[in-house]
Amino acid sequence: MHRWTPSISPVPMTSLDHNSKFDNQRICLYCWKVFISTLILLVLLSFCIVYSIQKEIFFQQKYQHKQQEQFNQQQQLSFDTYIQDISNILLQITDKNYIDKKFLLHIETKTLMILRNLDINRKKDIILFLYERNLIQNNQLNLYGANLNNVELICPHDFHYFHLPGVLWSNAIFINCHLTFANLNHAYLINARFINSTLRNASLIETKLDKSYFIQTIIMNVNFHGASLIQADFLQADIVQGNNFTNADLYHAKLTNDQLEGKKISIIKHDFYHARFPNGSFGLLNPEENLISNGNAEMECFADQQTTWKTVDHNMILSTAKIENITNDNETINENHWGNCSFIISPKTRIYQEINLHSYSVLIDTNNAAFSFLGFANCHQSYFEINMYHSNDILHASRIYSKPWENMELSKNKSMHAYGEQRYNVSAHTRRIQIYFGIEISEDNFSCYFDNITLTIYQSQIK
Repeated sequence: MHRWTPSISPVPMTSLDHNSKFDNQRICLYCWKVFISTLILLVLLSFCIVYSIQKEIFFQQKYQHKQQEQFNQQQQLSFDTYIQDISNILLQITDKNYIDKKFLLHIETKTLMILRNLDINRKKDIILFLYERNLIQNNQLNLYGANLNNVELICPHDFHYFHLPGVLWSNAIFINCHLTFANLNHAYLINARFINSTLRNASLIETKLDKSYFIQTIIMNVNFHGASLIQADFLQADIVQGNNFTNADLYHAKLTNDQLEGKKISIIKHDFYHARFPNGSFGLLNPEENLISNGNAEMECFADQQTTWKTVDHNMILSTAKIENITNDNETINENHWGNCSFIISPKTRIYQEINLHSYSVLIDTNNAAFSFLGFANCHQSYFEINMYHSNDILHASRIYSKPWENMELSKNKSMHAYGEQRYNVSAHTRRIQIYFGIEISEDNFSCYFDNITLTIYQSQIK
């Protein structure tokens, strides 16, 4: 027997079902419309943005081009006006070997002003123009501080007596420049390039030449006194002979042994007094050299007037006495030590002398300098004073010696007492010393004798 089951018949579709399907289609269509609209909007927006940016770039480039054109026109106008103005001044000068100071001052002022604003190519043309007109030869025109940075100078011919001391010329390039008897003292030539050029009998005193290169260049009889040549490269130079490197700083400079010895075919030695070598050591220093002039009174012994010593009060007089007339406690001072004469001063007299230390500047500024001072006097009331000044003339240190230095007596009878010290480190940037001596008491009818005053500089740190 079979079990009966009811037949399954499909559920009839109603109008509500038809509406739901239609709604889904409508929603889908709406979403596509929104998507397409958004996409179109984004495309339009992107186009507007890109167009605006391109339009902005176009106008900016056009503006910059216009600005550049105006700048070039202004530069050329300034250059032409300057050339015409200077040429007119030179036409008024009848004597080509002499230019009136008022004309030179006018030319200097206009040149310094225009060099602040011109581009490097026109600056080069200014230099060539001034040289052709003999204005920067033999110290006629003073362009100290002129801005020539990054100027490349290709010399059309020999540049004898090229005179531009004190100019600011970093990244300078000299090509085919034969600078014989040139003067570039105190110039700022950091990272300069000398290519296929000649420096001969030139003066570069205290010039900054750090990181400079000398390529296929002859360097002979150049005065580099006090110049800074730190990390300078001479390796590709053709000849390096007979130069004055006194007090120059060659720290980490690149030179061959032959170049240091001044050797090529022949040998022409350099001067390295007080200079710092590439390895940090220093050139010839004489620790026995007395920097005090006439510290033993011998020059003033028979002179009618004072020599290097001066009195603070101009009404006072520095006198000397012959050694046989000088006594101390009824004993004649030991003449074996004191020469022919000694200084003699009264209590209110104060004597001084200035000592220039520029020739020791590298040793001093690298904190390698020390001084030793020694002076003698026959009375306990005497004193010596040393004042030290920076390059700006500001007093920065002082040493006073008012008590005898017991370990430095030269004679058993102690007729003259020693004052001073063996070592005092000189601080960086010291450029001048003033040394004084006198008597502390103010009694009348009292005098004191001074002699053998010495001050020496030596290297405090031996490399």
